[in-house]
Amino acid sequence: MAKKALPIAGGMVLVAALGAYLYMGVDLEPHEEYVEDPPLAAADTLPAPPSAYGIPLAGFHVEREQVKPGATIGGLLQPLGVGASTIDSLVQLAAPVFDVHKIRAGHTVAYIYPDDTAAGPAYFVYESDLVDHVVFDLRRPLSVHVQKRPVHTEEKSISVAVSGSLWNDLVGAGASPALAAKLSEVFAWTVDFYRLQNGDRFTMVYRQNTVGGMDYGDPELLSVRYEGTDTREAFLYDGVDSTDGYYDADGKSLRKAFLQAPLKFSRISSGFTMRRFHPVQKRWKAHLGTDYAAPYGTPILSTGDGVVERAGYSAGNGNYVKVRHNHTYETQYLHMRKVLVKQGQVVRQGQEIGEVGSTGLATGPHVCYRFWKNGTQVDPRREVMPSAEPLAAADLPAFNRTRDELLQRMDKAEAEAKHINVATF
Repeated sequence: MAKKALPIAGGMVLVAALGAYLYMGVDLEPHEEYVEDPPLAAADTLPAPPSAYGIPLAGFHVEREQVKPGATIGGLLQPLGVGASTIDSLVQLAAPVFDVHKIRAGHTVAYIYPDDTAAGPAYFVYESDLVDHVVFDLRRPLSVHVQKRPVHTEEKSISVAVSGSLWNDLVGAGASPALAAKLSEVFAWTVDFYRLQNGDRFTMVYRQNTVGGMDYGDPELLSVRYEGTDTREAFLYDGVDSTDGYYDADGKSLRKAFLQAPLKFSRISSGFTMRRFHPVQKRWKAHLGTDYAAPYGTPILSTGDGVVERAGYSAGNGNYVKVRHNHTYETQYLHMRKVLVKQGQVVRQGQEIGEVGSTGLATGPHVCYRFWKNGTQVDPRREVMPSAEPLAAADLPAFNRTRDELLQRMDKAEAEAKHINVATF
């Protein structure tokens, strides 16, 4: 009997020990570290209500419309219950910052209404442009101020191969159309845009202002490389001892004494040649000029600084202008629809001196551009033109640092563009 009692007694001891163990609250679950709950967000960290024109819109709603032709501030506000005396006060308050007579058709206006009342608008806003908005507070006391949207500046790089129209190629690559115009200005003295070939490449670094993700203003071209029959590079540099402008990799100015062409955008319809069949006279004869075809009214630009030697009309030339640039060079512009300068007038390079037409012996709108050197007519597209002054020696170290940084960015942009083209072929 004594031998059988031992296991029972041992079991009772084990149960008692286990009960004591559980009673003492010992954790038999897997071990977990204590993590403190995050503090509640303070009231001032809550997201702000949406806003427009610098006005918090909590409790308001906005209605927008386009200004119609002939609209006035009175015509816009009176139908909404704003009285004539209030409108007169707003006009006077606006005078230091905005002339209400300059409200233009096509611009956006906004009316901001309180949600909790059927009363008229609390604010009236006129969008002068993408940045400036004139805010009229219609509550008492009345006030008017200009609200400016933030302008952000981005630096971008792009590399584009010519496949047809350079303008279309740039736009297709996501660049601003204004870049094409900027390119023509920068390379106006060194690249003949009438000889571009498919496969030629433009690589550039530029600065663009944006407002709300939209381009604002024209881009500023910082550097550009053209690769075609040869390679040309341009770098923008604002020197201390040198005139700001575009320079090549050696610090030589890209500005020449003469532009490559008297029109910004056109095509060559007939080149300089000693033998051409004249489309009007129906005979073979020399054509000692270059014809640039363009729509009627296209601005014709003086290709260099000078003085108007003659401005008039002749049976063959039609309306024309001849400019003497110095004792060596003269230029002439024929078949104008309209002449915009007078004999003896001083003109500057790039100044508009007339409009494309078809007066005289011409079958369609174009300008015949003629060029004299030492009294002899020559082909300006074959001439080596004198350049402006190079960078001052004191500016070269800073210019070289700027150039090297921009070269690296252009190299990277070109490599990425070529990789994409290969990958998507």
